[in-house]
This record gives sequence, C-alpha cells and structure tokens, in this order.
Amino acid sequence: MGSTSIARAAIVVALAAVLEVILGPYLVLGWISPKFMIFGVVFAVPALRNLQAVMLGFFAGILFDALSGGFFGVGSLAGLVAATLAVRANAALRKGARRFVMAQVVAVSVAVYDLVDYAAMGLAGLQTPSFGGYLVGGVLPDALLNGVLAYLVGGFLLRIGRTRRRGWEPDR
Repeated sequence: MGSTSIARAAIVVALAAVLEVILGPYLVLGWISPKFMIFGVVFAVPALRNLQAVMLGFFAGILFDALSGGFFGVGSLAGLVAATLAVRANAALRKGARRFVMAQVVAVSVAVYDLVDYAAMGLAGLQTPSFGGYLVGGVLPDALLNGVLAYLVGGFLLRIGRTRRRGWEPDR
C-alpha cells in the first residue's frame, strides 16, 4: 500500500465539503441526500496518522458548517466521527475487504450525522418529526443510500489520495 499525502487528502476533503454545500440542496429527497463530505473524509484519511486524520475530519466538518446553513458543530462532529472510524477500520483491514468496510463506515457516520442533527433541531426548539418516523424514514434510508453509493464508488475513491511507493522506500 502506498502512502497518503496529507496535502492531497486535504484537497479531496475540502472539495468534498464544498461539493456537498453546492450540490447537496439539489439532491435532497425528503430527509435523504448524499453526504459528500463524509465520503471524502472516510476515503481520504485512512492511511494518514491518527492525529492528522482526526484533525482533517474535524476541519472538513468546520468548513462544511461554515459554508452550509445548518447547525454549526453538527458537521464538525460528523467529520470527527467519520475520520476516527475510518482510521480505526483501516487498522484492522485486509486489502480485499477495504471497500466494503469503508462503505459500512460511511453508513455509520451518516447515521451519526443524522442523529446529531435531529438532536440539534430538538435542542434549538425547532419542530422535529417523531423519533421513530425520522429513524425509519430518514436515518436508515439515508445511511443505506450513502453506504451503497460509497461501495459503488469506493474503489475509485480509495485510490485518490495514495501516492505510488518507489521501489527503494520501506513501508511505513
């Protein structure tokens, strides 16, 4: 496995956050939408060092929060959770299962994002749907959709941030 450039990973994550802010409002179906920022974090940070990955996920969420009109902090927590899960999952993987496990990490991260967003709406005093209805009609389909999308494009996304290892360099 080649190493990952922190600069490439940062560019991928920033582009994913901006892409979600620009295209996200046009791709919403009820409570369901693709979460590009989470895709970018999960597939760009696994080969980074733990602190680099977590900081990159957190700052991707801050960028998303700053550019979107949602509750500030929900995106940062989602980016932090996605980066942490991606790094931990990558540490325990065989190469053949990488795309499938990372798709599961995306699905879990999206579910966490949706639940934190629901809690933020309730804490802000906004009208929220019933929790059961939101869970069945929003969180589960959103996590399933994003998990399937991540699986379908995961092979391509796993190659984006990698640099090729030269023959004389040792594994890190």
